Amino acid sequence: MKHLQKIGSFTAALTLITALLFQSFPIPVFAADSVTVADPQILSATVQPSPIQAGNSFEANIRFHHNDTKINGANSAVIKVTSPNGAVRIKQNEFKIDTNSDNFSNDDDDSKKKDEGLYYNLYIPENYLTYVGPGPGVLQFVITYYSDPYSDSNYKNKIDTKNKITIRKTLIPGEGSADNTIRVDENSSTPSIASGSTGSVQIPLISGSSMQDAQIEVTMPTETKITLTSAGSIFTMNFVAGEKKYLNLPLKVDPSVAAGIYPIVLTINSTKLTAYIQVENSAQGKGRVMIESYKLDRSNVYSGSTFRMDLVLKNTSSQTYHNVNAALDGLTTEGLTVIGSLDRKSVTSLAPGATATVSFTMQAASKMETGNYSVGVNLSSDEVPEPVTTKAFVAVTGTGDSSGGKPIIIIENYSFGGTSVTGGKAFPLALKFKNANTGTAIQNLKITITSTADQDTGGVFTPASSSNTFFISKLGAGAAVEKTIELYPKADAKPKSYGIDVKFDYESASDSKHEQLSATETISIPLTQPDRFEVTNVEVPGPVPMGTEGQLNINYVNKGKSTVYNLSVLLEGNFTAPEMNAYIGNVESGSSDSFDTTLTPLEEGMLQGKATITYEDPNGDTQTIVKEFSCEVSPAYVDTDGPGLEPGMPVPEESSGGFPIWATALIIVVVLGVGITTFVIVRRKRAAKRQALLEKEDDYDDEIPEKTEEQQEINGEQP
Repeated sequence: MKHLQKIGSFTAALTLITALLFQSFPIPVFAADSVTVADPQILSATVQPSPIQAGNSFEANIRFHHNDTKINGANSAVIKVTSPNGAVRIKQNEFKIDTNSDNFSNDDDDSKKKDEGLYYNLYIPENYLTYVGPGPGVLQFVITYYSDPYSDSNYKNKIDTKNKITIRKTLIPGEGSADNTIRVDENSSTPSIASGSTGSVQIPLISGSSMQDAQIEVTMPTETKITLTSAGSIFTMNFVAGEKKYLNLPLKVDPSVAAGIYPIVLTINSTKLTAYIQVENSAQGKGRVMIESYKLDRSNVYSGSTFRMDLVLKNTSSQTYHNVNAALDGLTTEGLTVIGSLDRKSVTSLAPGATATVSFTMQAASKMETGNYSVGVNLSSDEVPEPVTTKAFVAVTGTGDSSGGKPIIIIENYSFGGTSVTGGKAFPLALKFKNANTGTAIQNLKITITSTADQDTGGVFTPASSSNTFFISKLGAGAAVEKTIELYPKADAKPKSYGIDVKFDYESASDSKHEQLSATETISIPLTQPDRFEVTNVEVPGPVPMGTEGQLNINYVNKGKSTVYNLSVLLEGNFTAPEMNAYIGNVESGSSDSFDTTLTPLEEGMLQGKATITYEDPNGDTQTIVKEFSCEVSPAYVDTDGPGLEPGMPVPEESSGGFPIWATALIIVVVLGVGITTFVIVRRKRAAKRQALLEKEDDYDDEIPEKTEEQQEINGEQP
């Protein structure tokens, strides 16, 4: 009975330990669905001083009303402020309002009608806001409500909502007319359609100001058989400042249209924009390298100016292509030509589905007339030696002999010290401005440089140590002038190309009249982040017995904010491996992984090896990391005493029917445990029996019986 009790106690202890172990694992808790609330309203918004010019600081006072019973329990709020179009520079972008402030209440003393909901004010001091233009000063407010007074250490009382509580307000009207505020978003991929098909393409547009019923007239290229299937060619759209929207164009593409990128002209209130669509050859769209998208670095290419053309190549096949070449065709000195480099660029390798960008610095001849000019692109690789030809189009605005017309100011060329800039590092932007008119001078020229807003940010470039405005009193006919500004890009900006708007305000210096003129040109600058790709460990655990395989591990991590491309590993040494030259592919930002393979030594002694890791950084430059490794190679183990073994045969670690070492060790531990338990039980049994006999002896007052052999044995006496 006592044995059963002991076993029961042991089982109970095991049960308790098991329960404690399971308690260490978290139990999932499922939160309730968040509530959906209506958007708030802005009852009033005032700014001081007024009017506000570009470069001026100002203060703002905004009155909010949120009429929704689901957030009536809110006692505080956090408001984050941004400028979606980049026209307002914001020094502090987060503000906290709680019940201790007079700005937060559940009623509105100024209102005759006591509506339900919350009324609160947001005051932003003057030194926090600066209007930099161009375009309207738009602020966007993202509001988070809390059921208790908010503090940095107490943030768990947030009132969760399904919808993002966001509202915008235009505080400062834009400079000039809003006619020129709509532009094509160059950071979006080029919309595509297959040759010989009918379908809809989406042209991405961004407006710098709010516009209602904007009339967009679409003109298709006359030299191609790409037509609209809609009843008319005029489309109506509404825009909110800084908003990205898509113009849906129903198109029909004749089967005879060759693969390429074709321009579409959009006329918006007498202002012309050029958008692009990509026509894919349905018979050749798969299984080879193609141009996925195409971009120019500026909004207007004038005759006589330089520009950068970026081609994004994509491998649509299921195999890796090597030595991918993109060669330009149809270049002439009287038209478009490449300057400063060859007319062909190459990519070392391109994995299935991967993309790579090649860039060409080009120039439009000074005598080119206004029109769309084609550039042939021949694509080939080692695996596909026969070139595949496609086309890109460049819209050129001719300046020609404008001696009798209005003076035109253009950016003839610009440079920023390399092929890209680095986030968080200031750089000089040098621009050369030219008066393209050969007969009329320009006076009172004001040049304003600002960062273009896009869907990801309000702009990433700010002046580092100077004003963003230049003033030139006079620029003669056909004359040029150079200016340099130092810009600072945001340290946490995503790696991609960002726009810079260059606005010109000037007067014609003609004797007859001094006409006020203005124009805006946009250039783009590619931004990358520092290359922080690291190989953290290369090792082969040893020793490795001769005739067996060792394990090579190469660990790597991409700590940078940009993807690294075409990672490969080349192995060299006195060994063999399944892959001596392995292609890994692209490594995304923040990713880590390892390359593992087996090595078979060729000789005893030391295994000596070298791993050459190559990849392409965000700038397209090839980087190389070399790591050496080694380990001891021991002779094959021979057990001359082992039964059934011939001399020279290695002894296996375990037979097919035996136990592994860890299992043997476990059995030994269990046996020892059982033995110790048995010993303890026997000792306790003997002690209990001895105690029982002693108690029995105490019952005899006078008679002391002779000790039995069993008693003598218990007491350790000799019988």
